[in-house]
Amino acid sequence: MVLEWYETLIRESDLHLSDAQKTQIEARLWQNITTRVQPVSERAPAAKVINGRFRWRVALAAAGVLLLIMAGIAIDYSHHSEHSSQVVFLPPQQSLDSVINVTTAQKEYALTDGSRITLQPGATVYYPAVFSGQTRDVYLTGSAFFNVYHNPQKHFKVHLHGGLTTEVLGTSFNIIQNQPAATIEVAVVTGKVLVYKQQAPLHHTAFDSTGGILLTRNKKVTYNAASRRFITGIVDNPLPLQKTATPHSSNETTANTTFVFDEAPLSTVLQVLSNAYGIVILPENEQIGNYHFRGNLSQYSLFTQLDIICKSTQTTYEINGTRITVKENQNK
Repeated sequence: MVLEWYETLIRESDLHLSDAQKTQIEARLWQNITTRVQPVSERAPAAKVINGRFRWRVALAAAGVLLLIMAGIAIDYSHHSEHSSQVVFLPPQQSLDSVINVTTAQKEYALTDGSRITLQPGATVYYPAVFSGQTRDVYLTGSAFFNVYHNPQKHFKVHLHGGLTTEVLGTSFNIIQNQPAATIEVAVVTGKVLVYKQQAPLHHTAFDSTGGILLTRNKKVTYNAASRRFITGIVDNPLPLQKTATPHSSNETTANTTFVFDEAPLSTVLQVLSNAYGIVILPENEQIGNYHFRGNLSQYSLFTQLDIICKSTQTTYEINGTRITVKENQNK
């Protein structure tokens, strides 16, 4: 009866435990029960004459002990899930290999499809030995960089904590899971990435990816687990789109862009930057677009380029999601 009650409680609770964790809990339960509930002493015959009332007291005591143990275990695992490495839901009845980075440096690993994963310290990735299904599914705890081999017949999916999924064809991107802030950031280096919240358990075949965020190069999205909101933005260090002859690229065609301007209208300068980085960069109005800029920006990163432009034209820039707007500097 105790075992049935335990299995029902675990099955219907909000705890997400692996088979090993369930076995460990069961072993702890029986150990605590056997040490705290002692058998009736043979030297206490009076207790046997009370029509089973003593046994009921023992059963009630055992149930009380069991409730206390389960409450403690639930609190322990709840605390562990919130304040230790974030847990990803693994598919049931599927054998997966895993790699964990126990070092203090990055660790690179190659999958059988040609994709490569660079794990940050403490990160773990779970994956099948061979991708035999319609998609290539891996499961990540911690942070990692993915360089995915292009295969239009099999989308590559990275399943994360809280049911968040990152889906791609062939591209490279960073996933940063911030444990204290309970946030997950996906930043695209090349190609396109779809990030969405799964609306069904992993063992179901149908998923609802509505409300997903499509990211292109130099874009990022941060998912806040507490508010369940997606916040889009621009990566910390945008890089110019590179021209490549390999099939892994995604129709992004800018190469050897010259960032040298001689009294060029600001609208033209910003359009060159926009094309180079794949980011919408616009003047706030036509008047600002008619300002002129002269200079060589070739040796600088995007945000340094914008700082130089704005200092020269007495303007400022503002980032709104994945757009940058150059506007009048009210403090000039």
